[in-house]
Amino acid sequence: MKKLIKTNLSVICAICLIFGMVGGFANAASSSDSAESEASYSSVPMYHNGIKMTDGIKVEDTTYIPLRAFFDVIGDQTDIAWDAESGTVTVTGEGFVLTATVGANYITVNDRCFYVPHGVLIIDGALALPLRELARIYSAKVEWDSESSSVLLCSDEIKVLDTAEDFYDEQDLYWLSRLINAEAGNQPLDGKIGVGNVVLNRVANPSCPDTIYGVIFDSKYGVQFSVTTTGAIYSEPNEESVMAAKICLEGYDLVGASIYFVNPQIGVSSWFANTRVFVATIGEHDFYA
Repeated sequence: MKKLIKTNLSVICAICLIFGMVGGFANAASSSDSAESEASYSSVPMYHNGIKMTDGIKVEDTTYIPLRAFFDVIGDQTDIAWDAESGTVTVTGEGFVLTATVGANYITVNDRCFYVPHGVLIIDGALALPLRELARIYSAKVEWDSESSSVLLCSDEIKVLDTAEDFYDEQDLYWLSRLINAEAGNQPLDGKIGVGNVVLNRVANPSCPDTIYGVIFDSKYGVQFSVTTTGAIYSEPNEESVMAAKICLEGYDLVGASIYFVNPQIGVSSWFANTRVFVATIGEHDFYA
């Protein structure tokens, strides 16, 4: 079993510079502040349209692929640039721009945000991302072949994904990001996502209004979110709250069927504990279905 590489950033910057001069894009490694990856991983055979492309890397429940290996197979005319100072890679292709920062739990593609729970990683000296998130760029299909214990990538019909402007509803993003910021602006990214999930779960619940705005300002059984009365809902959201809202609108879910959240340190949590099903604790919030 191999180990995910953790290397001092200053050393890596020098290495990146040397390799960048020799061959273009340089593989990079994470700093101690970004991607502390000590979990072991295993190789997974990976096929593209029936032809062996490379070995993927299994990180817990997610299959990663080196960024360069993916675009060498499926990306025509892509330019990959590495910023050693920020630990950020930018991939520019026909119809899309991808950015990923080592250690971050998300990537952006055409200003859309995709959640990466195990982070943007450096594995064996190469920047790697989850195959499923990369496949979304081209609307490619990813399947698991249990007989061969391998991953199958199919890109017979390539279609580059829509931009954020075309994909997100402007009003939905506006109000969801503000609700997340008002209720969880000081929470980690996954805590922000959980709060956004609750709002969307309520939208899908027959007993609640069927729009994000309607759920946030619902007063049928009393005020649902106190930030609508304090005025905090109208504050400009921070960048991560906007990212969390986008991630929620992409369909990522961290709290299952939860339709409530409460901070037990400042809220009355006994009603939830006695009447609802506990789902998870993320940051300072408990989530209940």
